[in-house]
Amino acid sequence: MQVIDVIDPVTDKTLYSIENASDAEISEAFAKARLVSDELRNSTVEERTREIHRVINYLQSNEERLLDRIVEESGRSRGDAMLSDMVQMIEDCHWLVENAARILADEKVPTPITLLGKKSRIYHEARGVVLVISPWNLPLAIAGTAALFAFAAGNAVIIKPSEQTPMKGIFEEIRNLSPLLSRAITVVHGSGETAQKLIAHRPDLIAFTGSVRTGKKILQQAAPMVIPVVAELGAKDAMIVCDDADIDRAVGAATWGNMHNSGQSCTAIERLYVQEGIYDVFVERLKAAFGKITLGTGANSDMGGITTSFQMDIIDGQVHDAREKGAEIICGGEPAGHGMYKPTIVLGVTKDMRLASEETFGPVVPVYKFSSVDDAIRGHNQCDFGLSTSIWTTDSAKANRIARAVVTGCVNINNVMLTEGNVNLPFGGVKYSGYGRMKGAEGLLGMTRSKAVLIDNTKGKPEPNWYPYSQEKLSLMSRLMKAVTSPSGSGKLLALARVGLALERLMKKDSK
Repeated sequence: MQVIDVIDPVTDKTLYSIENASDAEISEAFAKARLVSDELRNSTVEERTREIHRVINYLQSNEERLLDRIVEESGRSRGDAMLSDMVQMIEDCHWLVENAARILADEKVPTPITLLGKKSRIYHEARGVVLVISPWNLPLAIAGTAALFAFAAGNAVIIKPSEQTPMKGIFEEIRNLSPLLSRAITVVHGSGETAQKLIAHRPDLIAFTGSVRTGKKILQQAAPMVIPVVAELGAKDAMIVCDDADIDRAVGAATWGNMHNSGQSCTAIERLYVQEGIYDVFVERLKAAFGKITLGTGANSDMGGITTSFQMDIIDGQVHDAREKGAEIICGGEPAGHGMYKPTIVLGVTKDMRLASEETFGPVVPVYKFSSVDDAIRGHNQCDFGLSTSIWTTDSAKANRIARAVVTGCVNINNVMLTEGNVNLPFGGVKYSGYGRMKGAEGLLGMTRSKAVLIDNTKGKPEPNWYPYSQEKLSLMSRLMKAVTSPSGSGKLLALARVGLALERLMKKDSK
């Protein structure tokens, strides 16, 4: 059985080891999940959200200990761990407690006049077993939020955390907060091979966050079994700064937006477009801001380490490639030691450089100059990714125009990385950034199947669309459709009444 060491990327210390789950353990996890999914389907939303409230209490009561674990395993700064993992997950849980019952309630929907006397409903029902495959950059919040959204919707959940940051014991503590949670949530540890074996058991939904490369593998495996997948994949998020923007505020946003979580965020700023009228002064102030960033994992440090050695290689490789091909590195451009990378600004990036098109996932930002808004939009939309975009201008009409023109899943106007901070908003991307949504009503409903229900209490008489057919009936049906689609008014109502009475007479004649 493969043993995987979990390593603190800053100290290079081995924290503990995990093993790939055995085939028997995986089969047992699914058997248990399938069994409990029937129980959960019959539970109420209120019963499930009471359990989520237990999770909130757990997170708040164990804050310092959980932060210690997140920092140890990810190498990020304590401030980033607090904001990205702890605050985010608590807010997401609180939103479920406050809103899940309303969103998951049966819906009454209108019934067309051609079906007069009938009622229509939509039931939002649990899918069954949801497999959550989570990444290493936000080890608590991403897995926890996906799992609890699925649970709130009435699903059994199997969590496969990243083997890089498995948080072993933490998700187990959460599931042991109550008998219902312990039955509803199962944690399975292991590598990508373990994820493949889990998918082979055909979960009813896969919620995956991770790289495009891994996402494509999951989609390829899931497709023959027609397993739906919520896929939040890679990104190369843009920030567009117009010449009428608040420069100092935009510089602060670009600095934090690029380096938050050491750049290891799917919505980190990886493309910075600055209009030519303010380009020189913006770059000068951005360089000064980057130079003030403090490195370390403590509460007084701004930016921590890069979580995995392979990610460090990707970051440094992209910078090296840009330098070799003629780009100008005006600050940083190399590792800082202790698993960290120096904040880096790159100018003169061209399309043939890896930094122009590949996700970096690190504290490196290329800065591009644009002349007109149309140029910025065109450059933005040429990218293969589209998760989140930040737009900076004091002209609200211009901001709205750009927001509607850019091809992306989320837009922040005069702020950065903030749409994901509002759990009322759906979160997800387009193009290679994936599809499906997490969070918000759309994300919660995505954990369900919608069931269309039509209720008819008519007794005795047949429907006009039933047999027997005749030329007279077809003619009346044609008149009915013309009446239905005609402009509203008394004439329409009169036409509908006439056709309806004619159909009634015809059906009485046919029934004799």
